[in-house]
Amino acid sequence: MSSTSEVFAAMSEAVAGNGGKSLQRKFKGKVVFTINGDNVYSLDLSSPTDCKVAEGDIFDGKADLQVLCTEEVMGKMINKEIQPQQAFMKGMLKIKGKMNLAMKLTAVLAATRKKLPTSKL
Repeated sequence: MSSTSEVFAAMSEAVAGNGGKSLQRKFKGKVVFTINGDNVYSLDLSSPTDCKVAEGDIFDGKADLQVLCTEEVMGKMINKEIQPQQAFMKGMLKIKGKMNLAMKLTAVLAATRKKLPTSKL
């Protein structure tokens, strides 16, 4: 399983360049991920020219969507063991904000999954 920092480093790669523009056309929003209550990452796909992932809440609480979960749940979503919608229904994932963006999280996770380092085993 990938660590939280590896996941968000891969997400940062996924939103860079043309991949970010493609995701931005689908997603168009600002998301704050809070992992284990203390690791906070921001995803900005609100502008096609400035798609980025940063550590901390760069939106000062004005994100379109807030996602709260544990590192274990984030790992399961990245590894396709559970869909974000299933995690939400089971209470493993907490969402605040625009529900239409939450439904599009799968696209962001799929793009992130492609950029994660693969095991050499």
